[in-house]
Amino acid sequence: MTRPFPHLPSALAAWLLLACLLASPARAALDVADPFDGLNLGPQVQLLEDVDREFTIADLLSRDDDLPWRSSEQETLNFSFSDSAWWLQVELVNASEAPLRRLLELAMPLHDYLDAWVVDEAGEVVAEWQTGNRRAFDTRPVAHRTFVLPIVLPPGETRRVILRLDTHDGLFDATPLYLLSDASFLQKAQRELMAFSLYFGALLALMIFNLLLFLAIRERSLLHYVVYLGTFFVLMFAARGFAYQYWWPNWPTFNNQMLPLTIGLFAVTLASFSSSYLNLRRHAPRLSWGLHGVAGLCLASALPALQGHYAPVFRVMIPAAILLSLLMLSVAVWRSWLGDRLAQIFLVAWCVLLVGIALYFLRVAGVLPYNVFTEYAVQAGSGIEFLLLAFGLAYKINLLKNEKLAAERATHELQRSHNQRLEAEVDERTRELEAANQRLAAMARTAPLTGLLNRRQFHELVDAELLQRRRSGRALLFAVMDIDAFKAYNDTYGHQAGDEVLRCVSALLQQHFRRAGDRLFRLGGEEFGLLLEVDTLDQGRHVMEAFRQSLEDLAIPHVQAEGGVVTASFGLVCCNDFQRVPDAERLYREADEAMYQAKDRNRNRVVTRAILGET
Repeated sequence: MTRPFPHLPSALAAWLLLACLLASPARAALDVADPFDGLNLGPQVQLLEDVDREFTIADLLSRDDDLPWRSSEQETLNFSFSDSAWWLQVELVNASEAPLRRLLELAMPLHDYLDAWVVDEAGEVVAEWQTGNRRAFDTRPVAHRTFVLPIVLPPGETRRVILRLDTHDGLFDATPLYLLSDASFLQKAQRELMAFSLYFGALLALMIFNLLLFLAIRERSLLHYVVYLGTFFVLMFAARGFAYQYWWPNWPTFNNQMLPLTIGLFAVTLASFSSSYLNLRRHAPRLSWGLHGVAGLCLASALPALQGHYAPVFRVMIPAAILLSLLMLSVAVWRSWLGDRLAQIFLVAWCVLLVGIALYFLRVAGVLPYNVFTEYAVQAGSGIEFLLLAFGLAYKINLLKNEKLAAERATHELQRSHNQRLEAEVDERTRELEAANQRLAAMARTAPLTGLLNRRQFHELVDAELLQRRRSGRALLFAVMDIDAFKAYNDTYGHQAGDEVLRCVSALLQQHFRRAGDRLFRLGGEEFGLLLEVDTLDQGRHVMEAFRQSLEDLAIPHVQAEGGVVTASFGLVCCNDFQRVPDAERLYREADEAMYQAKDRNRNRVVTRAILGET
């Protein structure tokens, strides 16, 4: 064995070694041995801002001492609006003589992307997860509305936990981070579930009761109250992660679209209910229209979420929500000053909710810290508000009951007819908007004629699949298919007949390729792309030959083709050399070249190509 510093005295070498250790980031391992009830990791973790999103886990493990880690010192991590990715790390030590399991909970159900690694003392990754609100719910190791990661610590050993937090387009929410034992997590989850069950149960009971009351007495304010309460119910159910867990666990994109859209709808239903409750159409029609206009701005600002833009949504929505709140507050103060008892009840109820909403949005914007008051302020404020408004509605109904009905029946019938027509118009416009949104979403993803995914989706999905295969090491099989002599077919039979051939071929593709991982694309004209959920080139050749034969067996007449029927040529690529094939465009070119070889070999055949790296 040689000395590490052969030309220096031992003491000087020791001092140099100590200086190197002091220059590296200090990470004091946290002892999590029993007894252990739980720990807030917010102030304990170290942070690293990845401005260009360039770091990988390998970089962190190999360049750890060179990276600018810093201590968090935050009770709750809050990066607000940021274009960076953020890395977190903490060391845990099991000083006991028995293996332990601890649960790390990121208690923010709306976080977009969460990647996590557990590293042992030798620097080897022993566990890893990729999950988040923009990934399927089943990527979570523990089926819970928040993100819970199980960490196993052998006796007397240290584990380093590394997290990477990223967003879709730069909007972080406050990120509480807890380390819990199984028992403490179960207690915490049970307390939260009981509290939320009582809260949502109370909202549901109010909705059902007031809906039945509306059906009995036909007071329009009750219906507005039910719709307003129902929109708020869906908003809170989605914001707290329950909707993604129980309603649509396989639709992460839809889940993320629902939250801003529901906030916009909540603003609209709030304006409609307030206008109806305070009878603003009679007392102040311009103010009523002003409320609906600002509420419409909130809804309009949420529409970019349909195209995947979220940070700009909240940059516009928060000021619009503040403007709507101030306008409603002014209306309530004005009507209360005039002695309107309903407005006075409304003012108290609205102030309570307004405080809760203000605390929540200020927490989202990073102005206020995360704590139990800012996190659950909307729930507490809304619960009190809805109870007060229910009391106000009961008071209003009692007033209407005791009022003298001096108006003529014809006037009453005319007014009722007008209200029904207005509601029908609102419903019709809502249906038209929903239909338009559905058409826009479908147009953005699919080719209109065939219903297959379009070229834009080809680039997005294949790039993502290449990234996943690069991580897993699995080979990727992709084929390009081109209908033989299709221009001649159009010249002979007409473009309408050609379109019908494209539809028939697309339908046949959808019949043959129905595995969960199969993806079908129309890349343009008569050219199609097929991403196959198979593992070997032989399997891929088999399924492509089966489809080629099925297409030929359709026997679609084509006098210009050699066989007299419509056929196609195929180029199939099997790739696991992702250095040579880094993206979808390169993969397409490889398959396209193989397809043209099939064309050169007298068409109606499958030509394969293997792009394999070293194994």
